[in-house]
Amino acid sequence: MFFENFFDKFSFDILPTLPIDVSFKGIILLFLFVFLPSYIVYAKQSLQRKIIYLFDVLDFFLFYICIFVKIEDFHFDRGHLTVFAKTLYVLLLIGAVLDAEDKKSYPYRKKSFFKKYIQHPLESFFSHFLYLIFKILPVEWASSLGGFLGRVLGHTQKWYNKLMDANLNIAFPRKKALEKERIKKEVWNMMGRYVSEPAHFKYMYRNYKKYLTFENDEILEKLKGKPFIAFIAHYGSVGLISIPFALRHADCSIIYKYPSNNLTNNLVIKSFGNGIGNLKFIPNTSNGTKDAMRILSSGGAILAVPDQKFQTGINTKFFGAKVKSPVGVAKLACHFNCPILPVQLVREKGVKHKIIFHDTFMPYKSKNKEDDAVKTTQRVNDIIEGWIKENPSQWFWVHDRWNIKALLKKKGVKKNATKNNK
Repeated sequence: MFFENFFDKFSFDILPTLPIDVSFKGIILLFLFVFLPSYIVYAKQSLQRKIIYLFDVLDFFLFYICIFVKIEDFHFDRGHLTVFAKTLYVLLLIGAVLDAEDKKSYPYRKKSFFKKYIQHPLESFFSHFLYLIFKILPVEWASSLGGFLGRVLGHTQKWYNKLMDANLNIAFPRKKALEKERIKKEVWNMMGRYVSEPAHFKYMYRNYKKYLTFENDEILEKLKGKPFIAFIAHYGSVGLISIPFALRHADCSIIYKYPSNNLTNNLVIKSFGNGIGNLKFIPNTSNGTKDAMRILSSGGAILAVPDQKFQTGINTKFFGAKVKSPVGVAKLACHFNCPILPVQLVREKGVKHKIIFHDTFMPYKSKNKEDDAVKTTQRVNDIIEGWIKENPSQWFWVHDRWNIKALLKKKGVKKNATKNNK
């Protein structure tokens, strides 16, 4: 009676109502299949995130079957489906909140209460949920769905569309407006595919002959055991770079940008092919630079993605306009006097890609180290610029590469001021 009166007065909309009659068998099963695994996962905090989520989902199904529904009445009507959805949501949300930060690889960032316990867990949940949907679908379907969602949602992103317009005007001032609009549509399609395909990278690795072709990849055999620096661009589906390294049994460490939401870090490294071959991941911090130097000094390989904007970079040119470029590739190559390997990823059709390994080149070497770094970085920019000119719709034009975000905001302020004056 106490429980009946309690649940009559108090309604828990987020969580399902607990049952009043629980058998001894149900309590034992609840302990074995829910509390015990949860204790192992959350108390130890030593398992990978995917194992945590797997436990959450399996525990929920067993919990639902053993406690909430009698076996003879097991069916999914609207009420049961609501309980299922809400419980699954809460379990995944708890998993996102309790997931430990990797303080060793990246310094702890102070976050507001809202970001730490609401915004970031929600972002993590929906990101992982979307990843799960793409994982369930066949790779061709997942890629097509991602491209469709990219095209549909891309139209609603007014700010990023303005940014793309400004970027395209800088890079291709002579292209017609219709051609630029076509490029923008293809960019959104490509970005949707880029988000959906990492869920299937391992499958594509096992069936690489169906999805990938390689050009000049034998160069990895020649470089094996020697220090070198490879670079790619945000071009095509960048995570596929892990496959040729794995097929050639070549070790490589990828320098990547650590996300502001640490709960999505595992998805970021999955987008670069985590779990395929002997790839290692180094966040772009001061400690990351030390790790890169240690790897190169021991004869290892580093992979960088130097086509993004860097506030503290050096002054160079990209498509004839001034930009700040990261100097890490050039300085490391100059310091160790090691070759630089350009690697181009091209989406040919649908989920089929080509990975082209271009000839290596040596960094500039003179008495003026700063000048050598600028010249080497400029050569890297020129190579990436050439790739983009070949297939402009495959580069991530949503990057603020030319630092025009501030200019666009100023223009918006001026427009609002003129409207108010009128």
